[in-house]
Amino acid sequence: MNFFMIPVFSFVPTKYRELVEEKGGKVFGALLVCFLILGIISGIRGTAAMNELSGAIKSDCPDFELRGGEFSIDDTYIFDEDNVYMEVDDSIDKVAAADVDALSSTGKYQSVVIVGKHSAGMYNNGQIQVIDYDKLGDFEISKDKIVNTFLPALNVVIIAACILGAFVAIGLYYLAALILQYITSAFSKGMFKNELTETERFRITVLATFPPHLLVYILKIPGLHIGFLVNIILRLGFIALVLYFYAKTAENDEISDTVIDA
Repeated sequence: MNFFMIPVFSFVPTKYRELVEEKGGKVFGALLVCFLILGIISGIRGTAAMNELSGAIKSDCPDFELRGGEFSIDDTYIFDEDNVYMEVDDSIDKVAAADVDALSSTGKYQSVVIVGKHSAGMYNNGQIQVIDYDKLGDFEISKDKIVNTFLPALNVVIIAACILGAFVAIGLYYLAALILQYITSAFSKGMFKNELTETERFRITVLATFPPHLLVYILKIPGLHIGFLVNIILRLGFIALVLYFYAKTAENDEISDTVIDA
């Protein structure tokens, strides 16, 4: 069977007699290619989100810069929604813990951030922190650096992480198959009266869980949440469907052999 057709035929229950005969390394390689493609797609989606953020910062965020322990911004920015208060104003010389406490103690806000010219203060999870910029050493940041340096570098990191994540994902995928193969064996014996060899039960489990895996991946793209239980039910359901046709083809082969012998 063609290397690239293995993932395609994993969607066809009647093809599993042929698929099980393929070498384990060939099956792994074919699925790894699929996982790498999915990883690249995830990376592209991630970089698209970063590019969208970059565009929003360019158009909506005023110019700002932190250099030499001093912060400056073209326009004052205040956000006061959803129990969050954020104020960015370089006319505030120094932010003290008392300034943050005055807002957080009202009980109105879960998070408070105040950014001033020489320091910043924040409140989150019941704690108040104040940061003096002169303690940050030579650290510098600006709108220009975020848009033209940090976010493009983050795009590279996202792509690399998604590709590396594909190797982790297929490792976890095979680990899940090692566990689910015993359910595959129980289904085959209990529901279809068909005894599987160790190779058959593992190979069927590995291949039959790929279509539900891909389906869940696609459904998550528009933001649809697929819970762990639903995920498992989809996998076991498709395994059962595969086993039905697998047992049926075994019966047909036996009948054919009987007719030939006769």
